[in-house]
Amino acid sequence: MKDDTTRESGPVAGREFSLQGFTEVDVSSAIEFEISQSSEYSVKASGDEKLLERLKVDLSGEELRIGLGWLGLRHCPDGDIKVLITMPELKKLAASGAARGTARGFKSDKDFELELSGASQAEIGMEAGKASVALSGAGGASGELKAQGTGLTLSGASRCQLSGTGGDTHLKSSGASRADLSQFQMKNADVLISGAGRARINVNGTLNADLSGASSLEYAGNAVVGNKSVTGASRMRKV
Repeated sequence: MKDDTTRESGPVAGREFSLQGFTEVDVSSAIEFEISQSSEYSVKASGDEKLLERLKVDLSGEELRIGLGWLGLRHCPDGDIKVLITMPELKKLAASGAARGTARGFKSDKDFELELSGASQAEIGMEAGKASVALSGAGGASGELKAQGTGLTLSGASRCQLSGTGGDTHLKSSGASRADLSQFQMKNADVLISGAGRARINVNGTLNADLSGASSLEYAGNAVVGNKSVTGASRMRKV
């Protein structure tokens, strides 16, 4: 890693990092990030001078890693660190802790992965081949996704609200997770919901559903219900 510049203005400073060739981004701690598509690579950070001195940015294979270590949650209130990233292609975005931000403008026929845990939040604008979205803890995903096939896994108190198209979609939801996919058009869907999970979906092909616990599934579109299992206090209805 090469740290090219440090610019300070009172308590606010900036850093730029000369890193190339990454296709994945991993952000931890309470850092705000903004990732956008560009033909050029760039990584620029701004915020509190003392925190910037402790900011860790490095490259492991094709993964760009950004974090504050143990300082992340304890000493980084909202807005103290913001990282702007440009890159030609984004294959995977992982965020943990209280990281939050956006990833927009990427169009590809290659696969894309999104992993959010802790209290992390991400808003995306993506076109991809197959997409995998995994949310846990209080993680939340929103935005637009257009994919040829989609896998969604939600647990804990996670939230997911997407628009776009998902192709053949597999949704697995547990805990107290919530999925609002009423504007996310699926072709065929396999849905497994347990615990107190709730989901709203839009299906125009075959819908297979397995609901247990106190789960809830609402579905719109021209779905043809295939295999169906609804047990416990669960409910399933067309809207």
